[in-house]
Amino acid sequence: MLVTGERLVVHYNFHRSFEKPPLQYWLTSLTLPRFEKHAVAVRIWPLVYGVLTAVALAWLVRLMVPDEPWLMPLTIAVLISSPLFSGECSRGLLDIGLAFFTTLVFAFAELARKRPAWWLGAALACWLGRLQKIPMPLFIWLLIVLTRLRSRDERADLRKGSGWLHGSMLLAIAAMSMWPALQIFKYGFSLTVFYEGEIVEWLGPTGLGRRPYFEIPMSLSLHPGGLCGFLSMISLFVILLAKNEPWPRFARQLAFVAVSFLVLVVISNFRDTRYVIPILPLLCFLLALVFYRFLKRPRPARTGAVVTLIVLLMAGFVHAEIHMNKRRRNVADEKIIADKLGQLQRPDTTTVLIKAIIPGHDLLWDSFYLFHGNCRFPVRKLTVDEIQTNPPPPPLVGACIEQDFPIVKSLYPNVEVVMTRAQFICWRVPAK
Repeated sequence: MLVTGERLVVHYNFHRSFEKPPLQYWLTSLTLPRFEKHAVAVRIWPLVYGVLTAVALAWLVRLMVPDEPWLMPLTIAVLISSPLFSGECSRGLLDIGLAFFTTLVFAFAELARKRPAWWLGAALACWLGRLQKIPMPLFIWLLIVLTRLRSRDERADLRKGSGWLHGSMLLAIAAMSMWPALQIFKYGFSLTVFYEGEIVEWLGPTGLGRRPYFEIPMSLSLHPGGLCGFLSMISLFVILLAKNEPWPRFARQLAFVAVSFLVLVVISNFRDTRYVIPILPLLCFLLALVFYRFLKRPRPARTGAVVTLIVLLMAGFVHAEIHMNKRRRNVADEKIIADKLGQLQRPDTTTVLIKAIIPGHDLLWDSFYLFHGNCRFPVRKLTVDEIQTNPPPPPLVGACIEQDFPIVKSLYPNVEVVMTRAQFICWRVPAK
């Protein structure tokens, strides 16, 4: 976006890309020129979104349980200790932003119980959520309304404010349609290509379909969800199935929304734990609510709750640190290679990456080289078979691992090694 000058459109490898909405990329374009370390400039926004999500969750708890001030810090502690939440806050992805806007929808929906005009706030959150990633906040909004329609009293309240509700939903849908319409009519975005790439291929057997069908509940309960995710799943059924001591109506409604969401996501074939992150604050709130009830009971129930809570928080922080350390790779050598490759780029020179397919075994992704190399021109990602079958003509600059360099030398006898770091080689083939 910064190099091409098209500040509104996301680009990948110097081509317009409509796979992801632009909001976080717009924000990143503001920080990239102002931070010396580009990785910090990219990751600062998920961290900001994480803080805003915690604030929004505290606000939601305050709205729903105003007479229990200690429930707010307990909920925030559970949220921060969640390995899934803290891990995503340290990555340059879009999901934490979506969690923030989804939490706002819950808060505005609660305010709309007394003043239906607050549905406009939910519409605003849905619009921004769509610009952040996918229209998950609108989906959550529909589940909230459908859940309230199950209650006779709630149906009467919804009828009283039906004008605000229907108008806000229509406004949200219209606002959310603006960016796709701009993509289609101004930039020539193809719905057919989007459907085949993002729906058929991504959800099919070569994408998320390769994972187990119950990937979401399994990962949420084991890794990376950890103990917090496992107890959150249990808390949903504790709230929904309790008979001796019924839970407040708002708690049962929230639990019903969460369970409905999880079921629909599973049957829709979204087999990735990151799709649960939008409702992760809600799950942490319900888990904290269960803990809070046991903490108010006499011994030994209170003692058991305290011990379990301490174990939960400690295990969560340890699990999160292990999870983040596992993701963190030592890429210092490859960063130097990427930087040198970017310096060698010229308008009439093709840039080639060989086997940038399996991170940890070959080169990292082409996006790694585009970003850390400050590339000014596109790069081509080729396998060994592809470059042997149809070698691009010189002049070339490229990078590969040491074991693949003999193939490059056999194709281009005049190849020059510019730099080597560890197993990585940056090379150049001058024009004949």
